[in-house]
Amino acid sequence: MIYTFGDKALADSGSNKGDSTEAVSGNWEGDKSPAMAAYLDKYGKFQVKAFENLIFKNRSAEEIQALFGEYLEFNVLYLDLTIEERMLVKRPDFPYVRLEKEGRSYYKRLNELNAEERKSIGC
Repeated sequence: MIYTFGDKALADSGSNKGDSTEAVSGNWEGDKSPAMAAYLDKYGKFQVKAFENLIFKNRSAEEIQALFGEYLEFNVLYLDLTIEERMLVKRPDFPYVRLEKEGRSYYKRLNELNAEERKSIGC
Protein backbone atom coordinates (compact mmCIF):
# COMPACT_ATOMS: atom_id res chain seq x y z
CA MET A 1 0.00 0.00 0.00
CA ILE A 2 1.17 3.52 -0.70
CA TYR A 3 0.16 6.51 1.41
CA THR A 4 0.81 10.07 0.23
CA PHE A 5 1.58 12.94 2.61
CA GLY A 6 2.40 16.20 0.83
CA ASP A 7 5.31 15.60 -1.51
CA LYS A 8 6.39 12.33 0.15
CA ALA A 9 4.91 8.90 -0.32
CA LEU A 10 5.15 6.06 2.17
CA ALA A 11 5.06 2.43 1.11
CA ASP A 12 3.65 -0.11 3.56
CA SER A 13 4.84 -3.66 2.99
CA GLY A 14 1.83 -5.05 4.84
CA SER A 15 3.78 -6.80 7.58
CA ASN A 16 3.25 -5.78 11.19
CA LYS A 17 6.92 -5.80 12.16
CA GLY A 18 8.27 -2.79 13.99
CA ASP A 19 9.50 -0.66 11.05
CA SER A 20 7.51 -1.88 8.04
CA THR A 21 7.11 1.49 6.38
CA GLU A 22 9.83 2.87 4.15
CA ALA A 23 9.98 6.28 2.48
CA VAL A 24 9.59 6.34 -1.28
CA SER A 25 10.52 9.51 -3.08
CA GLY A 26 7.52 10.99 -4.85
CA ASN A 27 9.46 14.00 -6.11
CA TRP A 28 11.83 13.70 -9.08
CA GLU A 29 13.47 17.07 -8.52
CA GLY A 30 17.00 16.78 -7.25
CA ASP A 31 17.29 12.99 -7.32
CA LYS A 32 16.86 12.08 -11.01
CA SER A 33 19.28 9.67 -12.56
CA PRO A 34 21.07 10.95 -15.68
CA ALA A 35 19.01 8.51 -17.81
CA MET A 36 15.73 9.77 -16.30
CA ALA A 37 16.73 13.40 -16.82
CA ALA A 38 17.56 12.76 -20.49
CA TYR A 39 14.31 10.85 -21.00
CA LEU A 40 12.09 13.48 -19.39
CA ASP A 41 13.87 16.25 -21.30
CA LYS A 42 13.11 14.65 -24.67
CA TYR A 43 9.74 12.96 -24.03
CA GLY A 44 7.50 15.99 -24.44
CA LYS A 45 9.40 17.33 -27.42
CA PHE A 46 9.17 14.00 -29.25
CA GLN A 47 5.48 13.43 -28.55
CA VAL A 48 4.58 16.95 -29.71
CA LYS A 49 6.58 16.47 -32.90
CA ALA A 50 5.11 13.01 -33.59
CA PHE A 51 1.48 13.99 -33.04
CA GLU A 52 1.45 17.61 -34.31
CA ASN A 53 -1.38 18.39 -36.72
CA LEU A 54 -2.24 14.76 -37.44
CA ILE A 55 -5.54 15.84 -38.99
CA PHE A 56 -4.23 18.52 -41.35
CA LYS A 57 -0.60 17.59 -41.94
CA ASN A 58 0.37 15.00 -44.53
CA ARG A 59 3.95 13.96 -44.02
CA SER A 60 6.08 12.51 -46.78
CA ALA A 61 7.52 9.01 -46.43
CA GLU A 62 10.98 10.53 -45.85
CA GLU A 63 9.68 12.70 -43.00
CA ILE A 64 7.97 9.70 -41.40
CA GLN A 65 11.13 7.59 -41.73
CA ALA A 66 13.17 10.36 -40.08
CA LEU A 67 10.58 10.55 -37.29
CA PHE A 68 10.76 6.76 -36.90
CA GLY A 69 14.55 7.01 -36.55
CA GLU A 70 14.04 9.52 -33.74
CA TYR A 71 11.49 7.16 -32.17
CA LEU A 72 14.02 4.31 -32.16
CA GLU A 73 16.66 6.55 -30.55
CA PHE A 74 14.12 7.71 -27.97
CA ASN A 75 13.07 4.12 -27.27
CA VAL A 76 16.72 3.36 -26.40
CA LEU A 77 16.53 6.13 -23.78
CA TYR A 78 13.46 4.38 -22.34
CA LEU A 79 15.29 1.06 -22.18
CA ASP A 80 18.19 2.73 -20.32
CA LEU A 81 15.85 3.51 -17.40
CA THR A 82 15.66 1.19 -14.42
CA ILE A 83 12.52 -0.90 -13.92
CA GLU A 84 11.36 1.45 -11.16
CA GLU A 85 11.84 4.49 -13.39
CA ARG A 86 9.99 2.82 -16.27
CA MET A 87 6.97 2.37 -14.03
CA LEU A 88 6.89 6.13 -13.40
CA VAL A 89 6.90 7.27 -17.05
CA LYS A 90 5.06 6.49 -20.28
CA ARG A 91 6.73 4.68 -23.13
CA PRO A 92 7.00 6.75 -26.33
CA ASP A 93 4.24 6.35 -28.92
CA PHE A 94 4.58 6.31 -32.71
CA PRO A 95 1.37 7.19 -34.62
CA TYR A 96 2.20 5.50 -37.94
CA VAL A 97 2.48 1.94 -39.19
CA ARG A 98 4.54 0.76 -42.19
CA LEU A 99 2.61 -1.30 -44.71
CA GLU A 100 3.58 -2.95 -48.00
CA LYS A 101 1.43 -3.30 -51.09
CA GLU A 102 2.62 -4.61 -54.46
CA GLY A 103 6.24 -4.39 -53.35
CA ARG A 104 6.00 -0.74 -52.30
CA SER A 105 6.06 0.36 -48.69
CA TYR A 106 3.93 3.21 -47.37
CA TYR A 107 2.99 4.66 -44.01
CA LYS A 108 -0.47 5.17 -42.62
CA ARG A 109 -1.83 6.55 -39.35
CA LEU A 110 -3.07 3.89 -36.95
CA ASN A 111 -6.57 5.36 -36.75
CA GLU A 112 -6.94 5.32 -40.56
CA LEU A 113 -6.32 1.60 -41.13
CA ASN A 114 -9.08 -0.33 -42.86
CA ALA A 115 -10.09 -3.91 -41.99
CA GLU A 116 -7.80 -5.48 -44.61
CA GLU A 117 -4.78 -3.51 -43.43
CA ARG A 118 -5.51 -4.33 -39.79
CA LYS A 119 -5.70 -8.02 -40.66
CA SER A 120 -2.37 -7.86 -42.54
CA ILE A 121 -0.56 -6.54 -39.44
CA GLY A 122 -2.36 -8.83 -37.02
CA CYS A 123 -4.72 -6.39 -35.28
